[in-house]
Parts: sequence; structure tokens; C-alpha cells
Amino acid sequence: MAPTVAAGLLLALLSAFTSAFAHALLKSGDNKLAVLAWIRVVEFTVALPFVLWIGLPPASLWPWILAAVATHALYQLVLSWSYAVSDFTAAYPIARGFVPIFTALLGVLFLGDALDPLTLAAIALVSLGILCLAARGSISPTGLLAAAITGLFTTAYTLIDAKGVRAAPDALTFVAWFFLMGSLAMPTALLARHGRAAFRLMARDRKAGLLAGIMALVSFAPALFALGLAPVGAVAAIRESSIIIALVIGSLVLKEKLGTRRLSGALLVTAGMLGVIARSAFS
Repeated sequence: MAPTVAAGLLLALLSAFTSAFAHALLKSGDNKLAVLAWIRVVEFTVALPFVLWIGLPPASLWPWILAAVATHALYQLVLSWSYAVSDFTAAYPIARGFVPIFTALLGVLFLGDALDPLTLAAIALVSLGILCLAARGSISPTGLLAAAITGLFTTAYTLIDAKGVRAAPDALTFVAWFFLMGSLAMPTALLARHGRAAFRLMARDRKAGLLAGIMALVSFAPALFALGLAPVGAVAAIRESSIIIALVIGSLVLKEKLGTRRLSGALLVTAGMLGVIARSAFS
């Protein structure tokens, strides 16, 4: 294996770990909106110098920036709802598992894609895994709905982000302006919901929020560099190990009960997602 490829795969693993850890920190917060507000504050602090250096983006990029900001804001609101009503070790794998299902459905409905047997088998594995995770009261109907909507918005923002990056003069322009504009949504939502108490809530969740913000940024940057060093399919596959990492963190750190059914469901979701990635990589 070439050293550059090995470095890319290690960066992908770092991205998977920090992504799962950022989500676990969000789950651990007393107020999920307060933690999300802190994440946005960290992003604003990092993005502002780059925006001042880059200057205004081209006018043609604004629709993509605003679409990304709106989609991520809705995703974050649903994500906070999901973690408020469900265990992390159930909600996280289910939300991740719905992404390839929604992506495949969108491809069939809007792009005329045909699903080959391998893709169908992989999606069936994901679906079976979700059923295992949702069986016998492991997650409430409300929790399952919240996780499914989280997966839907994850699919949507992934597609919009990809379009935005490609429409920009360079990736940094889109990312910096997206972070700057997007940093307003969660603090605004927190203020609208809690008024002056928002500052007290942010003070209470300062440690979890700041650490989650750092982890979210550390997850994002290595993923971009990894895609430039290693094959996309391999990077995507390693990043999906975040599901397994999330189970370990949920069990050891959040002290959630990790039974055989939940572990089996998460492994089935991971296997199915790897099947979808493998099919895409070799198609």
C-alpha cells in the first residue's frame, strides 16, 4: 500500500472516530440545542478569518450556500429531537442506515436509476438491521420517526453540499461561507425557544459544546484530505465504521445498555452500507 493511501485511510479512521464522538457529546448534553449552538460558535470562530481573506463568493454560489444552511439547520433540529427521545446507540445507527435507503429511492424516483441485485441485497441488510434496532421497544415510534427524518435530511444535505462545492471556485470558499452563515441558525433557535435562559443553558453545556465543536471540525477536515489521498470507496467504507465506534462510546461513556439485538442490528446496518459503497465503487 502506498504511503499516501495509508495516510488517507488513517485520516478517514480519525474522521470516523471524531464524528461519532461529536454525536456522543451532543447526546450527553443537558440541552441539545445549547450544544449545537456551541458547535456553531466554534465554526463561526474558525470560518470568520477565512471569509475575511476570501471575500464575497460569486453570486451564483449564494443559492447553494443558503440551501445548505437551511437543510443543515433542519437536520440539526431533528437531530437534537432524535437524541432527546432515544438512546444514542439506537438513534445513530438507524439514522445512518436510512441514508442509503433514501439515496437509492431518490435515484429511482428522480434519476431513473435501476437497482441491481447487489444493491438490493445491501439495502435489505440495512433494512433488516433497522428492524433489529427497532424491535421490542428498543426505540419508540417517535424515536424511529426522528431517526428516519434525520437520515432523510442527512441525504439531502449531502447532495446539496456536493453540488455547492462543485459550483464554487474552490471548496474553501463554499465551506467557509457555509460555516459562517450556518453559525446563526442554532443560537437563534435556542434564543427563540428559551429567551434569556439560553445563556444559562449554554453556560451549563459549555464543556460538552466546545469539545463537540472541535470534534466536528476535526472530523470534517480529515475527511476532505482523505478523499484526496485514498480511493473514495475505501474512505467511505472506513468512515462508516463510525457506527461501531458509536456503539462502543455509547456503551462505555454514556453507559447505555448494548444488548445482542442492538449490536446485531448495528452490524447489519454497517454491512449493508458497506455493500452499497462497494457496489458504487466498482460500478
